Amino acid sequence: MRMPAALLLLLLVSACGKSSDNNSPTVARPPVVTPPTVRPEELSQIAELKPTMYYVPQEDAIKCEGRYRSVEYSGAEQSKVLDPEGRVLATVCTRFLKTLDMEGTGILRDRGAGKVTVNFAARVDGQIRYRAVKRCIYGEGIRPDLCLLPYHTIASDNKVHKINEIIYIPRAEGLELPDGTLHEGYFIVRDTGGAFDGIGAQRIDLFTGLESDLNNVFSRAGFNHNTPMEAFKVNGESAEIIRKRLQERFGEIY
Repeated sequence: MRMPAALLLLLLVSACGKSSDNNSPTVARPPVVTPPTVRPEELSQIAELKPTMYYVPQEDAIKCEGRYRSVEYSGAEQSKVLDPEGRVLATVCTRFLKTLDMEGTGILRDRGAGKVTVNFAARVDGQIRYRAVKRCIYGEGIRPDLCLLPYHTIASDNKVHKINEIIYIPRAEGLELPDGTLHEGYFIVRDTGGAFDGIGAQRIDLFTGLESDLNNVFSRAGFNHNTPMEAFKVNGESAEIIRKRLQERFGEIY
């Protein structure tokens, strides 16, 4: 069993959570601190995890033409992003809407008032409806008060991995994040989805922020659902310390 040497630096998102163009995150390096060591007795080994990834698609980065989930799009197809009352939030190309429906959160391009994050709100007559969110610029987890934290959020079967539990994945420790900091190996459970209902302990999703679910920090390091990974549940005071550190680093979006 490989034990963590210490709780390393976390990815920092500014307290405001966005820059002047609305949902484009402002990222800075956190100050150098001496993190606490997780107590070995507060780590308990759990079932090996088989991760896939999910992310926030951006309308201005998604191609309208091409194949998506076995359907070929010409690029001319248009669809409306609707709220639960049927009001139009935006008209987008259909390939982007299908990507949005798959991920549950997306960022609409600037239509004169800045970029807007939209998040799954409800299903109406089988159609996914969305609502604009402000604080959670990367989208919301299972509850509106639980923002998704890039590279640190897990979606899972919440009957097995409870909301706000801390999970340590040794293989993630030391991975370099886009802001140049190193991942400390700790994740917080904040999300689920229909695909996780009753699926058990091993299948999880790791949230990769704005990086594609196919090309990101974790996938480049060889993470995939065919390669089980050692994992531990962090308990007691150690878990509380990590939650507080996440709150300090992510500010308002925690």
